Amino acid sequence: MVETGVDADGSVTGPHRVDTSHPGLVDGLADLWGRVTAAGGAVGFSPTDPVDRLRAAAAALVEDVRAEKAHLITIGQQHVLVGLAVLRQRQLPVRTHTGELAWLAVDPALQRKGWGKRLLDAVLVQAQAIGLEKLDLVTRSGHDLERFYEAHGWVERGRWPGAVRVAAGDDRDEIWFTRDV
Repeated sequence: MVETGVDADGSVTGPHRVDTSHPGLVDGLADLWGRVTAAGGAVGFSPTDPVDRLRAAAAALVEDVRAEKAHLITIGQQHVLVGLAVLRQRQLPVRTHTGELAWLAVDPALQRKGWGKRLLDAVLVQAQAIGLEKLDLVTRSGHDLERFYEAHGWVERGRWPGAVRVAAGDDRDEIWFTRDV
């Protein structure tokens, strides 16, 4: 991963819904996840994960977007991906009215500037557009994300203590949230 030169005070565009892949999207996703992870963020990877693991996850996500199994919403800054949200509709017939916010990530340089809320708002618009009525998400403790999600209408439904191992000796709770669309 390369230094991106994200400017905390620079112009950001989006949110934009991504319907088709473009050159550099896989690397952009992997780079963003790498930056967020290196800063201690909760996007599902550990700082010791090799770049190839992040790129494989990014390639799988791009394939899911192409196959219309996932909805990708992004924000950018001068051709650098600086934020994303991923919405997935549930596939079981009894759950197709529900969806999962599978990822929400904002570049560390742009956090606490309202971009997470803008991405959440865009997810709600997309969820309504595809007919979803309820959403859920899973996050981990240790980042005060509970207050962020609760402030934006999400309700904590449960915790699984120690379910996330960030590193040896650093276990966190997995926290489940839901909200109506």
